[in-house]
Amino acid sequence: MSGGLLYAAAIGICAGVAAAFLFGNALFLAGTCLLFAAALLVVRKPLVLIAAIALAAAALGLARADIYLQNEAAQNLLQFVGEKTEVIGTVANDPERRDTSLHVYVEVSQIGGETANGKLLALLPRDAEIFYGDRVVVSGKIEAPETFVTDTGRLFDYPSYLRAHGASAIMRYAELSGREEGSVSILGALFSIKHIFTRSLERIFPEPEGSLLQGLLLGERRGLPQELTDAFITAGLIHVVVLSGYNISIVYEAVLRVLSIFPRAVGFSLAGGMMLLFVLMIGAGATAVRALIMGLIAVLARYFGRSALALRALALAASGMVLWNPTTLLFDPSFILSVLATFGLITLSPAVETKLPQFFAKIPQVRSIAASTIAVQIFVLPALLYMTGVLSFLALPANILVLPAVPFAMGFGFAAGLLGFIHPALALPAVISADALLKFMMFVATIAHSLPLSSAVMPEFPFWLAVLAYIPLTAFAIRMYTAEQNKLGGDSRRATARE
Repeated sequence: MSGGLLYAAAIGICAGVAAAFLFGNALFLAGTCLLFAAALLVVRKPLVLIAAIALAAAALGLARADIYLQNEAAQNLLQFVGEKTEVIGTVANDPERRDTSLHVYVEVSQIGGETANGKLLALLPRDAEIFYGDRVVVSGKIEAPETFVTDTGRLFDYPSYLRAHGASAIMRYAELSGREEGSVSILGALFSIKHIFTRSLERIFPEPEGSLLQGLLLGERRGLPQELTDAFITAGLIHVVVLSGYNISIVYEAVLRVLSIFPRAVGFSLAGGMMLLFVLMIGAGATAVRALIMGLIAVLARYFGRSALALRALALAASGMVLWNPTTLLFDPSFILSVLATFGLITLSPAVETKLPQFFAKIPQVRSIAASTIAVQIFVLPALLYMTGVLSFLALPANILVLPAVPFAMGFGFAAGLLGFIHPALALPAVISADALLKFMMFVATIAHSLPLSSAVMPEFPFWLAVLAYIPLTAFAIRMYTAEQNKLGGDSRRATARE
């Protein structure tokens, strides 16, 4: 029953936030939901109580979205579009160095000498030296972000993407007119540590292996050549490079093992704190935050000797993130794909694993990777077809080959980066090992990309069709998950009876 209430609350929150963005009149709808919820509480039946909780949660989602939209409207910078002016503000992110530019989110305080509030994406020269928390003056023309056509022929909704990051305007050819160093902060210190570690990797690893390793460890893929990025996308391996939940889980397990030498309470507390700092250091992207929340729930469950119910943890993580930033629900592709992939992994992979050919049963790790890959690919397919149109036919063999190498590449690469602080010669054994694994991963991706018919670009896939496809797909996934859970429960009861 408690699980049903949690799922109802999560669905209600997401439905309420979506309704606020799509239909408006959020406060009126919230009040209506609360009235219906109060009326349903009179009927003391379990299913009616679940419906009441869902309606109350929807009211919460509507109210939260309304507050967010009001604040967003007050911080909109589109009124300054078209002006070539001077902007004063504070660097709000760890600046991202691309091939030809430096991407910086500026929390604006003044525009053209007038007080202003909002966030602006400034594209500065690549060699500009600014850091998180710096007080900067940038000059240029403020523009409204526009949608553009991707290589696969899809329209990318760039305004919505920036909206999910809190930015309403862009300055494409910005110039740095002034800079004042920011005050000391935890985030600034974490970003500095990341930069030091990155420079260590750059000294001891060649390219593009070094950039690939930065993607595995830190989620940084800005240095990867476009053709290599395309190869990883075609092979269905791009999730490895962008620090997905899989990479976070590897870090989480490694931290727990290292800290197992401490008393139980100290070890688990340190593990949770270190994971939080790690996610903040890499920029706290939607995928990493979702994995962090689920990981912290798993740490608490393990500490108290309780089973970590992954589906409940996902519901709690997703609804919490939507309440924190309502725009992620509709406008952040990484959040959407991360939640869908995790849901498919939890609900479908156990059933898929039992139906794999006997060959896979002989190699448990390969069997698990195959089941996970198939489950995730099935559930994210409609979203991928809508967002990218790229359908990979070699994702299963590519993941089976590459994923077992990922933990070792990350482990050797991390060790090499640490030893590189002292002297590059000390890092040589770890560098050689990591480099061989990275070359193997690139080889698999490149071969998969070069094979004929390795992928296909599908025709335009309508949004409504993608949403419609998830109705039977979700029902099927839940049925499979319920059947597996009932089977496990039956096996457990029979084992208890035999004892």
